[in-house]
Amino acid sequence: MLGVLDTSPFRIAIVYSVVFALGAVALLGAVDYAVSRVVDGSTDNLIEAEVQGLREQVLVLSRGDFIELIEQRSQEQDVRGAVYLMVDPQMRPVAGNVPAWPTIDASEGKWINFKVAVPYGDETRVHEIRAQRFPLPGGYRMLVGHDVQERQDVKHLVMRGLIAAVVMTLLLGLGGGFWMGRRILAQAGAISAAATEIVRGDLSRRLPVRAADDEINRLAREINNMLDKIEQLTLGMRTVLDSAAHDLRTPLNRLQSTAEGAMHELQPGTSGRRVLESVSVEVDRMRATLDALLRIALAETGTVAREPVDLSELVESVVDLYGPVAEERGIGFASAVSTGIGVRGSRQLLAQALANLLDNALKFTQPGGRIRVELRAAGTGSEVTVEDDGPGIPVDKRELVLGRRVRLDEARNVPGSGLGLSLVAAVAKLHGARLILDDAQPGLKVTLKFQGES
Repeated sequence: MLGVLDTSPFRIAIVYSVVFALGAVALLGAVDYAVSRVVDGSTDNLIEAEVQGLREQVLVLSRGDFIELIEQRSQEQDVRGAVYLMVDPQMRPVAGNVPAWPTIDASEGKWINFKVAVPYGDETRVHEIRAQRFPLPGGYRMLVGHDVQERQDVKHLVMRGLIAAVVMTLLLGLGGGFWMGRRILAQAGAISAAATEIVRGDLSRRLPVRAADDEINRLAREINNMLDKIEQLTLGMRTVLDSAAHDLRTPLNRLQSTAEGAMHELQPGTSGRRVLESVSVEVDRMRATLDALLRIALAETGTVAREPVDLSELVESVVDLYGPVAEERGIGFASAVSTGIGVRGSRQLLAQALANLLDNALKFTQPGGRIRVELRAAGTGSEVTVEDDGPGIPVDKRELVLGRRVRLDEARNVPGSGLGLSLVAAVAKLHGARLILDDAQPGLKVTLKFQGES
């Protein structure tokens, strides 16, 4: 569910829901304001007209007749309509339909609002009154107003409707966004799973495509067409590489076989035998270079079959293979291999990468030196470290040596094709690992960091 909340459709739905809700608030607020202006204006006009009429009546009628007029008008209206109250100088009610003069600050303007308890069947309800006050001759005072409770009830109804509309809009937006988010997330998850398998080398996989002709499915179809082309090109390149390797190995093997046969017919130390020995060495070097180039090409195409690899067992086997060689050359060899560590990938290429690292360490470590191999868990992943105390690699040339056929001046006299670290870099990239070259003080420290299962 948390994944759905992070999807773009859910966020877009939330944004639009908030915008629609704000629009609904603005619209209903404008309607409420307009209705209030009309209703309030109509009520105020009625009150002012009634006040003006009573001001004129008080000038021509006696006090008794005026009181009788107020009583008559009060009896014609209930308190939910027109409101009248006449009080004497002691603020005692004389006539009207309001029980008492409201407690209002005398400094307020001519318009006042107050509440009155109104009998309503078996219960009492409080109504809001809007009114004007004016003095009468003899210290008497008059209040004329109108019940505005219905207007307040309408406003409350509008506000409840507004809140309900906003809540409904947000709920519909959240529901729609959640539904779209789950739909997109399910399709994106299927696409991501297929893409992961493709990256791992299964070029036969294709992105899932639904029947709907929308943007995502059109994009998936285009990507699948592109993958068809990539698969054709990759398989064609592998076929060419395999053919080239076969065509090159055959004459090389024939050449070496001929040279070795001829050497047996010549006496050791003769010039002819030395030439043939040089030819045999160069043929071995060419074959090693060809094999390295083919492995690099295979790793870079990413079409290698993946399988669970017991990295602990693999490192142990490589250490057992190179330990006697180091001992024979007088080089200290130590290892620390944690058990139970595995990755997913190509055992053959991983073994070749580790062999290249140890081979380089043996080449550049002088007798009496040391080499250390370590495999340990690191967070959710693992890391393999090969460390020596040879001449090392300058910081400014560490990226350079990862290229093909690159050999530093210090390594010109050391046998090799210059492809060892290139192959290690290609294998690391294939397995999603980081290749780090660091200073061992002295010497070189090479680390392969695997992020979980590759």
